[in-house]
Amino acid sequence: MASFSQILNPMTGQNTWQERSDDYDYHQEVANAGFGDMLHDWERNQKYDAALRKTIASMHNAGKPVHVLDIGTGTGILAMMALRAGADTVTACEAFMPMANCAQRILEANSANQVRLIRKRSTDIEIGVDMPHKANLLVAELLDTELIGEGAISIYNHAHDQLLTEDAICIPARATCYAQVAQSPLASQWNSLKILANLDGDILLRPPTELANCTGEAALHDVQLSQLPTTSFRALSKPVEIFKFDFQRKQKREEHRANVLRMELCAPGTVELVFYWWQIEMDDAGELLLSCAPYWAHPELKQLQSNSVDKVRPVANIVPWRDHWMQAIYYIPKPLQMSYIKEPFWLSCYHDEYSLWFDAHKEQPTKPVQRHSCSCDLHMTYTRSRIGQLNQGTRNKRYLAYLEEALLEAKTQPTHLLVLGDGCMLGLAGSALGAATVRCLEPHRFSRRLLESITKHNRLTNVTFLDSIQQLEAKDLDEITHVFAEPYFLNSILPWDNFYFGTLLLQLQDKLPASVKISPYASRIYALPVEFLDLHKIRAPIVSCEGFDLTLFDDMVQRSAEQALSSVEAQPLWEYPCRALSHPQEILSVEFANFGIEQQKQGQLTFSAAGTCNGIALWVDWQLASDSPKSVVTTGPIEPVVPGQFVKWDMFVRQGVHFVHQTESTRTASERRLNWSTIFKPLMGELSFNFSLKATHEKKE
Repeated sequence: MASFSQILNPMTGQNTWQERSDDYDYHQEVANAGFGDMLHDWERNQKYDAALRKTIASMHNAGKPVHVLDIGTGTGILAMMALRAGADTVTACEAFMPMANCAQRILEANSANQVRLIRKRSTDIEIGVDMPHKANLLVAELLDTELIGEGAISIYNHAHDQLLTEDAICIPARATCYAQVAQSPLASQWNSLKILANLDGDILLRPPTELANCTGEAALHDVQLSQLPTTSFRALSKPVEIFKFDFQRKQKREEHRANVLRMELCAPGTVELVFYWWQIEMDDAGELLLSCAPYWAHPELKQLQSNSVDKVRPVANIVPWRDHWMQAIYYIPKPLQMSYIKEPFWLSCYHDEYSLWFDAHKEQPTKPVQRHSCSCDLHMTYTRSRIGQLNQGTRNKRYLAYLEEALLEAKTQPTHLLVLGDGCMLGLAGSALGAATVRCLEPHRFSRRLLESITKHNRLTNVTFLDSIQQLEAKDLDEITHVFAEPYFLNSILPWDNFYFGTLLLQLQDKLPASVKISPYASRIYALPVEFLDLHKIRAPIVSCEGFDLTLFDDMVQRSAEQALSSVEAQPLWEYPCRALSHPQEILSVEFANFGIEQQKQGQLTFSAAGTCNGIALWVDWQLASDSPKSVVTTGPIEPVVPGQFVKWDMFVRQGVHFVHQTESTRTASERRLNWSTIFKPLMGELSFNFSLKATHEKKE
């Protein structure tokens, strides 16, 4: 059976009906569940296995039977490890029904039928009904980047109260949370709006008072900290312990805690953010550690370096890669300017049942600090990457250069700008640069309210905001000299979703003067075959994990991915290193004055560097003017691509990624080619890509 669902097409801005099977939501949930990422985490798997073997052997040596409870069993991997290690009984629970059904089949396929599988949340389990008796060994993976964001505190509290014996042991046993205070001009761009100046350094726009006084959002910014360029931040303190969580303790784990630490600077600077990660002790003795620290603070970095078989792997990628447990940045509400080494300050650390937040003070605080939230519209309206993009100097200079030149050319007659896009600060800059009028399309309430406050604060009297294109009257359209966009729209996910700019132009095509200038003039989509060090693992099959056959899980995920996932997904590639296997190739070019033309393109790209192609990276370059090759703003590599070398990506957008499923023939081929085709139907908002790897083998004499 199938049904029709209403979805928003970001390229047309229209809600459309799409036929979907009745089990589409099921397939989407399965495909995006993230179990595969965890199962590719070899360190996690090995240390869980080692902890189970050690703990179960120790309990048996002490004359105790071992009754295991596995909460959130997923594929059943930890339950099977416990059974293999000699547990007397193993009970596993899984509330996500598709995963529970798959786990049952996996248990049977691996001859682990002795595992009792309960299709419930652990908090719904009843002793004497679902379990014959309490367990004395709990194994669980209930953690996320914040450690407690998936409800670990309440789940452990309930388990100890209802499901575990008084002497129960837990794997992992304990967790320690760490914080490191830092200063980073780069990271701060993701959190606040900076002054916008012209090419000569003259100020065009200042953030209004409400932005300067806003404390921002307390929510974490999860990020692969090891990929931050070392030149982009300065550590102002050593990593310090801020909270400990004892998962084995019978007493309830507190849902709310505060810890105020006296800190000393190890370098002068501005205390503006906190790097955060955690470490777990897998066994009761604390001998098996698993750390989520970035490489510079990782306690086992030297050991990992000596054990690494890939001797050319960058040091930042020596530590085990994982996307399910990352690191986080928390932004200090009011940054502190500190001048002297060893100058004291106080770091306030807080957590509730699900999250953490931080603050910093020059004097010891006398009362708790409440969790802060945005009061200026910036943080609640835009993503971190978009806020950073608004502050991106190189990008802004290209747009400002175009605007300054356009206004210089129009000195003999007034310039009237029509700005299309959400939160287009650069459009407001056109007013400050001398445009006679600026009309901004801003249909989103919070984005519009923010731009109105910036307009008022900077005393821009010639700016008008529009809810829709239809508000433009004939006399308004007749006087427009320039249509301008970044382009950026709140509904966009992939870079080419911002082709909505072209859709808006089509609505005005017959109403604008023939002499009107449009920027960006054109856009080009590029494709680049790459070898990811790790990112491909989020879509790669598991096959086997610690000796257990998980092909049933692979089959389930693959079927769901084919039903529910797009062939291209958005990823911030600066966080996921990859080597280029060729030079980029243009696969589509669009001129916005002729946006409505359908196109079909195809071509072939030959690899010029050795490596395993496990992904195709895609991005958009925006050409601002027709007669200026230097007026290009990219959403892709920010340095020339060299085949065989790592690509340096723009850090303020997400690129598109098509994951390649390798075959043995393409992995071992002497020559490989990428065949590609592109179909673009702008009126329908459809842009599709097809990629296939072809291999050529040398003939043996």
